[in-house]
Amino acid sequence: MPVDARITDPIEGREPNHLAAAEWRLLGWLEREGFAADTYSDVHLHTGALDLDAYRVLVLNTHPEYWTRRMYDRVLTWVTERGGRLVYLGGNGVDCEVELPHEYTMIVRNGDNRVLESNPSALQTRFGMRGVQTASLLGVRDDGAGFLTGAPYRVIDAAHWIFEGTGLSDGDLFGERSLSTRSPGGASGHEMDKTTESSPPGTTLLAKGANVGGTGAEMVHYQTVSGGEVFSVGSLAYPSALPVDDAVSRITANVLRSFTA
Repeated sequence: MPVDARITDPIEGREPNHLAAAEWRLLGWLEREGFAADTYSDVHLHTGALDLDAYRVLVLNTHPEYWTRRMYDRVLTWVTERGGRLVYLGGNGVDCEVELPHEYTMIVRNGDNRVLESNPSALQTRFGMRGVQTASLLGVRDDGAGFLTGAPYRVIDAAHWIFEGTGLSDGDLFGERSLSTRSPGGASGHEMDKTTESSPPGTTLLAKGANVGGTGAEMVHYQTVSGGEVFSVGSLAYPSALPVDDAVSRITANVLRSFTA
């Protein structure tokens, strides 16, 4: 990455569009907007080196696809029983179970995708093939539809507090601007998640990507009886829009300010 790179520069190349370069856009945006943040790896979450109870909010960024069962259980318990707040700013998250024998080794439990394809409504993801439903935590899960397309979101519930100060109404589009060059077209793109029957009761659909054929990402919010909350955008391309799209920036800031209040 050039030493003079800016968070508003387009993201070039296959890997940068869904890995470090896209993740760096979120970190730069947090700094620009005045949000203090610490950075941890998935290994820290797995081992417990990340003490969730020391924080009000956990943010998942861009493409958090591979999770251990322990990571899932820790975050789910934190949200549902201890009032944790989870902000999922990515797509194709918690999709495949892995094992971490030590910090430098990952064993991926992909399973047989033919089994998943035989009953996609029940199994839903590769994680679901191993008995855990992604949407039970995130509220959404990846279904492969719309892969590598890009589009803005369309507002569904403009009265919800996340849209405060955006001036958006039901049916309006937002997130038209994006730095992604692999899936250009808007903040809903690349890999996208949707609600399922496993989404927690009370999950509110806030907006949906206007991608071709109804394949766009679904933006949702839900609360737990412990006071926990989850906000999910369901789009891998979302962080690529954060530094350059005013509505995406305002919505994300609204969520972080509310969750840390």
